[in-house]
Amino acid sequence: MLTGTNLEYAKTYNLRIVLQTIRLYGPLSRVEIARRTRLTAQTVTNITRKLMQSGMILEAARLQEGRGAPAILLKINPDGAFSIGLDLDKDHLTGVLVDLLGTPRQHISKDLKFPSSDEAMVILEKTAKELIEREGVPHEKIWGVGLGLPGPFSVSENRVVSPIGLHGWSNVPVRDILSKKLSLPVFIENNATAAAIGELWYGAGRHIATFFYVYFGAGLGGGVVINSQPYYGYNGNAGELGYYPAQQSFYQEQNSEIPHLGQLFRITSLYKSLNAKGYDVSNLAGLEQLYHQHNEDIMSWIDDGATHLAPIILAIEYLIDPQAIFFGGRLPNPIINKLMEKLKEILPQLRIKQKTTYPDLLNAAAGADAGALGIATIPVYESMAPLPGLLMKKSNNNFQPLGTPVSTAS
Repeated sequence: MLTGTNLEYAKTYNLRIVLQTIRLYGPLSRVEIARRTRLTAQTVTNITRKLMQSGMILEAARLQEGRGAPAILLKINPDGAFSIGLDLDKDHLTGVLVDLLGTPRQHISKDLKFPSSDEAMVILEKTAKELIEREGVPHEKIWGVGLGLPGPFSVSENRVVSPIGLHGWSNVPVRDILSKKLSLPVFIENNATAAAIGELWYGAGRHIATFFYVYFGAGLGGGVVINSQPYYGYNGNAGELGYYPAQQSFYQEQNSEIPHLGQLFRITSLYKSLNAKGYDVSNLAGLEQLYHQHNEDIMSWIDDGATHLAPIILAIEYLIDPQAIFFGGRLPNPIINKLMEKLKEILPQLRIKQKTTYPDLLNAAAGADAGALGIATIPVYESMAPLPGLLMKKSNNNFQPLGTPVSTAS
């Protein structure tokens, strides 16, 4: 259905455009903001006045350019707002509190063992409250809590979440429970998509319009960004790599009908395999130590992973035509780097000769905390990003004043 727009929504969009311009290119003068956004000087003056009153931006300095009064430069106020990211996986929870520039102010990490929904709600509430208490942030400055879950999962109209990776969570109203416990808006997202949004908002993706994000969590996932907007797909699970069928050789090794690619990258399975061979490894630091020792089993695992991953990376190249493919997540950076090195060796052998352009394979900026930092981005992203949907005239549009987080409660 085609929808129109009106001045009310255009004002909201312009405000976010100005804020985004300052965030990406600041400190900037009002004249430079007007030039970059193609808004009138008066419009920029009015918008920046509102942003300063709300505490979102600050005067950075004064720039003397020729004669006349020096121009005032404007920048984002990092203390203008805060958000929390809780990245929950089958075996791990990472919680971060970040400021408006995406700088982590507090960090909590916990190892878990497939928590039930009831157990997880207690842990999530305690972790979020501890992050806030440590930083001493006023409650009204917290724009929301992002919760990342392993995909794929579904969010029904009544906000019930059913993540496949967490057994026993079916029909649990996660958003409602956590929102009531914390008295804050709660945003739920696939960990991999959240990591991609974090890369888009704070990482190298700020200046790359179309990219794919390969996310290594407890298993394997992916996120899609097209024209600087996350792409969710029809059911919200676009980019899910983990359930892609693995190659036949892997079928035989697993003695299973249709094993999926995520099984090969399942960290707990890797631990078990290494333990069975006599290595006392139970965490990521142990994996990294074995890698630096040039352990044959780790190197073989990396080789197998790159071999099985290469065809789907090539498929991403052809289907999406991204400018870059980022690799990040909880795997130690040296192991991710080695996987990328192997892929760079394999992919040219698979491409047709006529293909003369291909995406850059790049390290994601956030490292092991990519999921948590990405999901912490969601409350800010939903409240600040100049999304095209803002211009659409909808009966349920309910834009909040700047500085008020967008509520997601049902």
